Amino acid sequence: MIFRFLRSSYRIPGFLLLCSYYGLGMVRVKRRTGQDPKAMHDLFLRFIASVHRLMGIRVFQEGELPEEASILMGNHRSYVDAVLVPAKRPVAFVARIESKSWPIIGWSANTLHTIWVQRKSKESRKHTREQVKHRLRDGFGIVIFPEGTTHKGPELLEYRPSMFYISAEGGFPITPIAIEYRDRDVAWVNQQMFIPHAWKHFGKKHMDVRVSIGKTFTGSDGQALLDEAHNWTQQEVYRLRKLWDAEKGQ
Repeated sequence: MIFRFLRSSYRIPGFLLLCSYYGLGMVRVKRRTGQDPKAMHDLFLRFIASVHRLMGIRVFQEGELPEEASILMGNHRSYVDAVLVPAKRPVAFVARIESKSWPIIGWSANTLHTIWVQRKSKESRKHTREQVKHRLRDGFGIVIFPEGTTHKGPELLEYRPSMFYISAEGGFPITPIAIEYRDRDVAWVNQQMFIPHAWKHFGKKHMDVRVSIGKTFTGSDGQALLDEAHNWTQQEVYRLRKLWDAEKGQ
């Protein structure tokens, strides 16, 4: 227990320090390069690698992300999901406006071209759709969790449809991603406070997660795109859960 306490004691403030350090780094890169996407993305990849080392995150990945700009859609378990898969090209995240007010974390996310959406506002949703289209046409990938909130699973929640219709309208490719943690309690649900939840789970030596990346696809029917992404991801999450459970039973 003492080691778990010690790990939590340095990892949580360490994570916040990393967010501050790389957030300031993003500001410097923007000023120095005129917001060069590649320079900013390289710094983001270093941030991801640093978080993995500090927090003991081990990602067991199957499949590869596409080289071209794509809408990356994963099921949503935890705040950790955002740093699991290092994209091969610059990306922008779509996130709830509530996260923008988080101390340090929200500010750091703001430096990464994050698109903030207020889901209950029709105007905000419309503005988000336009920003997504602009980012994709500028060559950015888009990272979104279409369940709209975290969920313990392994069953997926319904996917929100708007991004699938944006993809259908613009001919933008979709890449589905399935995420499943070894420890199902890593899921951040039921309005748990961030610090108590993080204290519990980052005290462990490792946080293991399987990530499966599906084949990129396109289409002109938004509902068909949604069904294809949801069905593939659901079956993959079930499969990944079985792999973790099989290891537990050995």
